[in-house]
Amino acid sequence: MGSAPLRVMYLTPYYRPYLGGIERAIEELSHQIQQSPQVEAVGVLTTKYSFPRVAQPEWADRETLPDGVEVYRLPGFPRWSPPVYSVPLVWFSPGRVRQYLNEFRPNVIHFVGDGWFWGHYWSRILAPKFPPPEGEGRGGGRPRFVFTPSFHSLPPARWWLAPINAALCRMLDDIVPLTQQEARGLGRAYLAQRRKQTIIGWGAPLPDAEAVQQAANTTSEPLTILCVGRLGRHKSQLWLLEVYREARSSFNKPVQLVLVGRDEGDADAIAAYIAEHGLRDEVVVTGEVSDGELARWYARADLFALFSHYEAFGLVFFEAMAYGAPVLSHDVGSNRELLHTGAVVTRRFDRQEAVARLTELVNDDDTRRQLGADARDYALAEFTWPAVAEKYLAVYRGG
Repeated sequence: MGSAPLRVMYLTPYYRPYLGGIERAIEELSHQIQQSPQVEAVGVLTTKYSFPRVAQPEWADRETLPDGVEVYRLPGFPRWSPPVYSVPLVWFSPGRVRQYLNEFRPNVIHFVGDGWFWGHYWSRILAPKFPPPEGEGRGGGRPRFVFTPSFHSLPPARWWLAPINAALCRMLDDIVPLTQQEARGLGRAYLAQRRKQTIIGWGAPLPDAEAVQQAANTTSEPLTILCVGRLGRHKSQLWLLEVYREARSSFNKPVQLVLVGRDEGDADAIAAYIAEHGLRDEVVVTGEVSDGELARWYARADLFALFSHYEAFGLVFFEAMAYGAPVLSHDVGSNRELLHTGAVVTRRFDRQEAVARLTELVNDDDTRRQLGADARDYALAEFTWPAVAEKYLAVYRGG
C-alpha cells in the first residue's frame, strides 16, 4: 500500500449504543490507530439493529462520533430477524453498502467477528478501488481485507456458516486469529491458510487512575468477587452462584459477589435464585453500566470469576487483570492457553474444584494478592491497546 494514508473501515453487525466484547475492541483499536500519523480516517459499517436482533429504524444513517470515527448504519429487511439466527439472516441492500463504501473510500476493510456474512460479502464484492497517492503514478487498487473472526466452533444447526466463512477466508488478504488455538480451529473449520494468519490478541485499557484512587480510599467494604458478562446461559452466572453458595460457609471474611452485565435471558432466574437462597445482602446485580462505572468495579475487585461456556479470547479477563484482580475460571476455549499467569483455571464445570479454589482465593490473602500482582504485570506487558494497535498497523500496511 506504500505511503498512502490509511482509511480503515471496521465491519460489525452491532455498534453503538451496544458495546459487547467485539464492539469494545473496535472502539479501543480505533482510538489507538487514530494516534498514528499513518491513519487518515476510521469508519464503522454496521446496522440499524440492537443486539441480538431488534430493529432500530429511528437510528441515524450516518453519525460522526466525538472522537471523529464515522459510523454508517444499514437498514435491513425484514425488520424482525428470523429467530433461527440473528442479524446475518436479514437482507441488506448491496446498493446501500456500495454507497457507504464510495463515501468513505477505505483502503483497509477489517471484518471483526465471523457472523455477518451479508455485510462481509457485499463489501468484498462492491468495495471501490482507491486512487494512487497524490503525486505517484502507481499504487492504488482495491482495499486490503483483514478478517478477525473471533472464532467459535459451530453447532450442527449452523453448519451452513462454515462454507460461507471458508469462502471468505480464501477471498481475503489477512486472517488474524486471537490465539494459537483459534488459528488451529480456523484451519480445521474454514480451511484458513496459515500463511495468511497473524496471531494478535485483544488488548486491555490502561487502568483508570481516578477509579484506582477511589478504590484505594475505600477500606471498609467486604472482599469483592466480580463477574462481568451478559446475564445469560452462555456466561453461566447461575452456575457461579451455585459455586458461591456452596463455598460461602467456608469463607473467613465478609464477601460480596457482584454481577455486572445486561440481561440476555437469565436476569429473572438469577434474581429468583438470590431471593430463594437469602443472598440479597451478599450478591449485587448491577445490570448494564457505563464505562466509568465498570472501571470503578474493576478497581474495587479483589477477585474476578467467570465460567463461560466458551471464550474465544476473554477480553474481560485482561481488563480485570490490568487492575490487579486475579482470575478464577475454567478450561474452555483459549483459557488454558492465555490464563497461565495471575489466574487459576479449573477443570471445565467441575463444581467441587471450583468451590475449593474459590474458597482458597478468598481466605488466603497473600496468595490472592500475589496472583493479582502477577496478573497486572502480565496484562500490562502483553495485552495493552497501544501494543495491539501497532501490530494491526503492520498488518494493514501489508507487513
